[in-house]
Amino acid sequence: MRIAAIYGSKFGQAERVVRRIGGVLESAGHTVTVLKGNRLPSGFTLDDFDGVLVGASIILGRYQSYIRKFVRRHAGQLRDLPSAFVSVNGHSPESEAEWQQAARAYVDRFLAHSGWRPPYIGTFSGALRYSRYGPVTKWVMKRISKSTGSPTDTSRDYEFTDWAAVDRFAQRLSAAWSRAPQPA
Repeated sequence: MRIAAIYGSKFGQAERVVRRIGGVLESAGHTVTVLKGNRLPSGFTLDDFDGVLVGASIILGRYQSYIRKFVRRHAGQLRDLPSAFVSVNGHSPESEAEWQQAARAYVDRFLAHSGWRPPYIGTFSGALRYSRYGPVTKWVMKRISKSTGSPTDTSRDYEFTDWAAVDRFAQRLSAAWSRAPQPA
């Protein structure tokens, strides 16, 4: 399959997750084109693709506006093509029930407004990228981290993504899309 992997990422973790999934898909023989949602080529269309992976991160309670617009604009094709959505958010372990509930709520709210119900949805915890934050964002993230019991040492970054879970999701997706009918 020819797969478009469109992502939204402010500090890089959603991009890393989408690229990791893309790598698994490519190792299974798929062709994956990874594009940032706010840097799509002029005249971009999904007509040249057989499947679509959309990935985005949560910033201040919402996915990137360009991802929300992309999904609304292409909702019809996203419904017709094999598709998947990946959400990256938070700085808590994915195993925590509270994190899982919040992650599902973000996805459910987004999809309810988008007109798209992808058959494959992955939710993964993100990272604290203190080294990439400006002073205000660093201060805000440190306060949030303190209130949630997450790391507050701003001299380093913290990774919370369960890469084994990302790989399992990618393998499930790859297997399903390998069985999907191919265009003539």
